Amino acid sequence: MADVLFDRYPRHRVEVLGGQVSIEPLQDGGHAEVLTDLMHGLYRAGADAEGRPEVFRQLAIRLPTGPFDCAMPDVSVVDPDSDGRMVGFNCYDPACFRLVVEVNSSAFGDELTRRPALYAAGGVPVYVVVDRVERRVVVFTEPCGAEYRVRAVHHPGESFALPPSVGVPVTFAVADLVALTPPPVASAGRRGPRRPGRPR
Repeated sequence: MADVLFDRYPRHRVEVLGGQVSIEPLQDGGHAEVLTDLMHGLYRAGADAEGRPEVFRQLAIRLPTGPFDCAMPDVSVVDPDSDGRMVGFNCYDPACFRLVVEVNSSAFGDELTRRPALYAAGGVPVYVVVDRVERRVVVFTEPCGAEYRVRAVHHPGESFALPPSVGVPVTFAVADLVALTPPPVASAGRRGPRRPGRPR
């Protein structure tokens, strides 16, 4: 099903979350700026070097929360041997993910509501949300079942370091990530979520 939707909605972010299909159009320029800054910071810290963790944009992660569930986080850091960890539907084994990052572009997004439980259920050790709406960064760690035991909130004027489990020693200043172009008031044209098997 997922591969059919990818073909039907090119240049969209297509996911199946908790058995529901979510289709989002491309995000605004400020969203892209944050992703670029995050990835540059990871590269400067040694990611993607020989034998080091790798960085990807929208690498599909298979989730254990439903027979077709998969997500495409904005940025991921994965094990160096991830090439051989595909588990179907162009998705990768959640066990090879060390970090996923989401950058919100609307107050109506699910980055801080539904996604923490999904990524925790997949065993992703670190989940980071750059909250452009509230101008903060939220870091989730220590997944246990369908929740994270630790939720740390960082505001402008503060910095946060990625946990050692990520394998990339880097510290980000919150102000550098949330002081960029503010998000639109609403995400017009957002599709879903809706039940699988009912494409429009």
